[in-house]
Amino acid sequence: MNTVETKVEELFVGSFHHSLDPKRRLIIPSDWRGIMGETPRLYVFPHPDRKCLYLYTLSEMNRRLQQLRSSGAVDAQDEQAVRAMTASADALTVDAQGRVRIKDELLAHVEVQSKVVLIGTLTRIELWSEENFDMALPAVSALAETAFYGGY
Repeated sequence: MNTVETKVEELFVGSFHHSLDPKRRLIIPSDWRGIMGETPRLYVFPHPDRKCLYLYTLSEMNRRLQQLRSSGAVDAQDEQAVRAMTASADALTVDAQGRVRIKDELLAHVEVQSKVVLIGTLTRIELWSEENFDMALPAVSALAETAFYGGY
């Protein structure tokens, strides 16, 4: 009998509603802080078409960087796209209390007043303003339906 050993990866799932504190910081849920590894760091990117932010762990960013590096030759258009994405991004360190401070420009992108919704979407966290989050749901996708509710 052949057994296949697979690496179990922790995934971000669930949703959390939080208020920003007076210094405009938010708390990363404790369940999710354990997934971040020894270096509690998040990389934040504004979505180009949606009023949300994508937050990636250091290990996920390294995986994506490796994917980019192994994709072959990078042309000038690819370089410009990466430049545009990273110019508006930020790197955050999670403090001892599990808080992060997201730049005002990034919070303005998602139109945050005072409350946010953090959504676990497997390999990343999405940050939405509470006002805009309802607009993100519901969505129907055959791919998602098959992945989560299909067979084994």
